[in-house]
Amino acid sequence: MEYDKPFKTYQEQIDILKNRYGLIIEDDNFAEAALKSLTYYDLINGYKDCFMKNEQFIEGMTIDFIYLFSLVDKGIQSILFKYSTIVENSFKTKLAYVLAENLGVHQDDYLNECKFYKSYNNKLFFADFKRHCSEIYSGGKPIPQPTKHYVQKHNHIPPWILLKNVSFGNSINLIRLLKAPEQQKLIQMLLPNADILYNNKVEFIISALNIVREYRNKIAHNLKFITFKPARNKLSPAITTKVISKNLLRWKDVNKNKIAVCDIYAYILALDLLLGDDYIRRCFCKELSGLFAATIKSTEKPFQTIGMYYCKITGIPENIDVRLTDYMKNMNR
Repeated sequence: MEYDKPFKTYQEQIDILKNRYGLIIEDDNFAEAALKSLTYYDLINGYKDCFMKNEQFIEGMTIDFIYLFSLVDKGIQSILFKYSTIVENSFKTKLAYVLAENLGVHQDDYLNECKFYKSYNNKLFFADFKRHCSEIYSGGKPIPQPTKHYVQKHNHIPPWILLKNVSFGNSINLIRLLKAPEQQKLIQMLLPNADILYNNKVEFIISALNIVREYRNKIAHNLKFITFKPARNKLSPAITTKVISKNLLRWKDVNKNKIAVCDIYAYILALDLLLGDDYIRRCFCKELSGLFAATIKSTEKPFQTIGMYYCKITGIPENIDVRLTDYMKNMNR
């Protein structure tokens, strides 16, 4: 059989990039080292939406630029992934608190189907959530930690333990199945004192959590990140401009420039909103601001250009470092 994706040596890959796709490669040794460390697929396919037109690299594009661009991208992804895990843990902690306080600490109590809505829009079913939880601790499959420790050493599995092994997506879905007292308490913990209708607040929180989940999964599995946009989960501009600081988001951003709906800037804003604690928010903003300042305001032209390219592609404002700095100053007041 003749395979349509046969093995190619590094030199053959370099020749294809030069001759078929018009990529400028002045140093074959550097190109080979880049392909060895980042792989052809991640370096070329991962960024072709950014730098190719009609199956040709844009005029003047070099492998050196794409390589540096990918390193900046990985640096940004690293920060966003770190704080995504904090958001997931914070959300599950609040959810577990509500379940334990209102429904009990034994799995038979807080997973009692009588205490939840059976379904939502004939798409989400509590029975599916309960089955997912039961599979974690029943022993049908290897029981993960920390649930395993509680199965072996304790007489119940509290929700703050079990939820550590429940997927982020399933945990988010549970919001819709909570009855009014529990749902209202959770939503108030996640988005306190927001002057918006309750139903809009619920939808906004679920969308924000799902945006974090979807982008986090792209990073975790090393999939195409920079041009990704969730198909279903979007932030409502009318609500975003109410709950996000004007230092970070202006009305013209969403009304005129059409950013912060489901792009990477929406992901950044969702993270900031859901981190909750001002100290952690400040750490997040400081790390992100420092990285963008080091690129956009760099005295080295390649990094300056990379920063501007990155903002243009992702929807992140070019003055992001200034916005974050002003936001942190107002946080201190």
